[in-house]
Amino acid sequence: MASHSQGAPPIRYGWVVGLMLVVPGAVLAWFAGGALHYLTDWSVASFTPYYWGRRIGLLVHIVPGMVASSVGLAQVWLGLTGRSGVAHRLLGRVYVVAVGTGCGGAVYLALTIPGHFAYASGLFFLAMAWAVTTVMAVVTIRARMVAAHRYWMLRSYTVTFAFALLRVVDQPLHWLIPVPADPVADQIGTMTAWASWALPLLALDVVFQLRRIISENRQSHR
Repeated sequence: MASHSQGAPPIRYGWVVGLMLVVPGAVLAWFAGGALHYLTDWSVASFTPYYWGRRIGLLVHIVPGMVASSVGLAQVWLGLTGRSGVAHRLLGRVYVVAVGTGCGGAVYLALTIPGHFAYASGLFFLAMAWAVTTVMAVVTIRARMVAAHRYWMLRSYTVTFAFALLRVVDQPLHWLIPVPADPVADQIGTMTAWASWALPLLALDVVFQLRRIISENRQSHR
């Protein structure tokens, strides 16, 4: 990432970036609404027996995760439109703390899933990707590598968004692909535990590289 320029220009049209973030924002609102009962109904019926014994770990993951999701959406807009003032730095610190806390809860939940090693490992490495991409975003901004920081923050937020994406695609995939039911995670659940973060990260890097190729081709033909 060191090859990126120090002073990457912001995207000019903030309203375009805002429109691009409407869909992720709607998905996150839907996801948060579906998880709200964990905060309002402290009962076995709300958490289900599967989560009841691990309810503290679940809340340590979900609440900071929702904070990171909301703050991160604002950060993506501020970063891409070049608004890197006090609000951006303050929200960045909130985002990093939320991700760190949420990662701790995610690791605990992954390590305490009964059986289902492939499913649990997908969620564990999702948490690792979340931590690594966020740490790299911090390292690059401390090194004043603004363009690299922007790219790592987009990667970090892609992983932040992954769990909501997992819940969005899960039911449609079950409609399309019949698989044997499982009380914890069936074959589709196991697949999406990996694919929900690995594929978006891959797609994001393809976009980065294509953008770089186009930019270098334009410069070479000047």
